[in-house]
Amino acid sequence: MNATPTKMMPLLETANFEITTENVKIPKITPRVRIEKTSLPFEEIPGPMILKLWEKYWKYVPLLGTQLFCSLLISRFIQGRLSWNRNITPIKYLFDKYGCVVRINGPIVNDIIMIHRPEHIAEVFNQESESPIRSGIDILQHYRLNHHKYRSAGAFSQDLEWLEVKKKIAQPLHETVFDYIEKLDSVCDELINRIRNIRNRQDEVPTDFHRELTAWGIECFYMTMFNKHYGFLDSTSKSASEATKIIDELITAHTYMSRCETGFQVWRFFETPFVKKLYEACDALDEVIGKYIRQTQTKLQTLSLSKQEESMNKERNLPLLEKMIIQRIHPNDISILLMDMLILGVQAVINCEAFLLYFLAKNPRIQKRLYNEITTVLSKTNRSLTKESFKDMPYLKACIKESLRLRPAFPYLTRLLPSEISLHGYIIPKGTFVIMANQITSQREEHFENPEKYQPERWLNQDEHAHNDYQEYSYLPFGYGVRSCLGKKMAETQMMLLTTKLVQEFTIEYDYAEIQSKFLMINVPNRSLRFRFIDKH
Repeated sequence: MNATPTKMMPLLETANFEITTENVKIPKITPRVRIEKTSLPFEEIPGPMILKLWEKYWKYVPLLGTQLFCSLLISRFIQGRLSWNRNITPIKYLFDKYGCVVRINGPIVNDIIMIHRPEHIAEVFNQESESPIRSGIDILQHYRLNHHKYRSAGAFSQDLEWLEVKKKIAQPLHETVFDYIEKLDSVCDELINRIRNIRNRQDEVPTDFHRELTAWGIECFYMTMFNKHYGFLDSTSKSASEATKIIDELITAHTYMSRCETGFQVWRFFETPFVKKLYEACDALDEVIGKYIRQTQTKLQTLSLSKQEESMNKERNLPLLEKMIIQRIHPNDISILLMDMLILGVQAVINCEAFLLYFLAKNPRIQKRLYNEITTVLSKTNRSLTKESFKDMPYLKACIKESLRLRPAFPYLTRLLPSEISLHGYIIPKGTFVIMANQITSQREEHFENPEKYQPERWLNQDEHAHNDYQEYSYLPFGYGVRSCLGKKMAETQMMLLTTKLVQEFTIEYDYAEIQSKFLMINVPNRSLRFRFIDKH
């Protein structure tokens, strides 16, 4: 009995065969129409529902600070499940619960979304204008425009005139830090001597060592801005009492700026005790800055315009203040700029350095490798540090970069969208306030292997990450683009100098509880810096 032939099914049901040659059949494929996914409306973006219940009441209360409002909202309204130390944890919780794009109906003019994926961050930055708008520090703007009657709010001003000021000083600022390496080196030596004087018999520094780092940071500021050695690290100097007062005023200004910026801003209606203390501290710092501006103006008035320009061209190691006045920058703008650099810039540098010392102390193998690199390089230059020395220290740069990945100076970046964009399938309208959680971005497994570990080696072979188109946007410790931190190069150079000197002289140890970060306008350590500095020689 013959078997019934099996009917063969075509491999492609949609294929119609045509004869194109005598013995060859080529399938003709009917193309399928690609259906584009419809973008979801902005209202569909998930977020904490409890905040929406409060929306109708928020219009009756003052605005929340634009930089820190998330911490307050999340801590207060998400059923008490989150801590009140304003660290990165609350935002991470929202992403884990609601996804990579989170919407907050908040008590400010515009709706808010939070993002952390590098491709989304790239989309925001790629469409920004020449004058991108970010959130400001409301209390500082109020101080300058209402209390002091300045003509500008400073670094957080959105006008083009202020951006022109930034452009004028960008290059001089970059040059000044390298021109003053030798003098900054001597300031680092002063801190080393100070450490030897204040440590106990176990080689441990006092619990207020953060204050010593503050003194180092202010001394570096005075050196590069005014070309003046003030003696902040010398308790026996004639100006010791005045130096102590300036340090106290800086710490007070930063502390109360953060407190005023957090929570409901009742200071918009009447002067609160916190605002009074902040304004008093800022007035004292402004008086110091104003004194140096007037002194420099008097000095330059004795020179003709041509001689001023000739002096600037010949003497590249002029202090930054002198360069700014020669460039005809308005004294008010200079005062505002120096105040920002003092309150925010100095604080950013010293706290980034504090975290770096902590990571080195907790990783002796890494500290040993760094020491070997430093001694090898300096043995070729008679132990003197120069700009060229750092070019031969890739591991030092990797250690700093890795520390900034884990504890960036600014854990959040903000922008106001100038036009409509699409993120993750959602239409985000123009005028939406965007918070980019860059610290979370840099600690995700999909971007960095073992993201919680301090591994400087990951930065030595960056070719391994060449396939990642968004590598640039997964690491943004000082911001990005036109609104990035103006003092980035200065901060990194000061960190390289001090770290090199400390690792040369000491073995650094830390034996206490883990140091995390808390957000007070910038990342700061949440514990005392009780390091042990053990002499190597």
